[in-house]
Amino acid sequence: MRAIKRFSQGLAFNSTFTWSKSLFLGAESDAGGLAESNNVFDRNTNKYLSVHDRPFIWTIAASYTTPRLGTSRLLSSALRDWNYGVFLTYSSGFPLRAPTAQNNPPLQNLIFQPTFANRVPGQPLFLKDLNCHCFDPQKEFVLNPAAWEDPPAGQFGTSAAYYGDYRQQRRPRESMSLGRTFRFTESAGLEIRVEFTNIFNRSVVGNPDSDNYKATRTYVPNGNTAGGFGRINALSSPTGTATATLVNLSPRTGTLIARFTF
Repeated sequence: MRAIKRFSQGLAFNSTFTWSKSLFLGAESDAGGLAESNNVFDRNTNKYLSVHDRPFIWTIAASYTTPRLGTSRLLSSALRDWNYGVFLTYSSGFPLRAPTAQNNPPLQNLIFQPTFANRVPGQPLFLKDLNCHCFDPQKEFVLNPAAWEDPPAGQFGTSAAYYGDYRQQRRPRESMSLGRTFRFTESAGLEIRVEFTNIFNRSVVGNPDSDNYKATRTYVPNGNTAGGFGRINALSSPTGTATATLVNLSPRTGTLIARFTF
């Protein structure tokens, strides 16, 4: 769905809402080159959600130019022609990949082909809601290892690579700008503009360790997590094609620009 309003009383915007489902069949790979196929001997079992699947995406790009205000020439000259712009994106999180099975001996050692752990029915996937901002990412584990189990020895797992209810943190993008061009003559002018990224200074944490659901939980002396399934490295940023190219990873920043043209 798309809504467009062109310049009217200084306002213009272009907003889109997408409701979609992205499926993939085959050995889809992410930016790290990791094959997401489960059973290379049964191609049809490799049809599942794409690593890039996001069911809901809403974006809005809007601008507003202030009009002449009142009858005061001085006030109107100071406040008119300022352009305020926003670019906002809100969406579902990208999927987390199912853990790798930890059979002994691993299937990888037998046929050079890993497989996924099986999902346990009725077990919650998360110990903490990644979007609630109600836990300490340095001290708490967020994934539930009891939600996964190994397939029988020598067999491929039955899990899909990705599930719709097993996703990364939602990470909005919010940028705003304010600027004006002061015209002195037909050919000479001064442009002043300030631009902000991550304007609301939202906190963004890295993705939890999610490959080995049997990984032992460890801590450092101050109580922070050091390793284990569901651990978040609070010093790292999200990585991978599905996040790094689409998410503003930095704290709030602002840039002031002044340019004189003649």
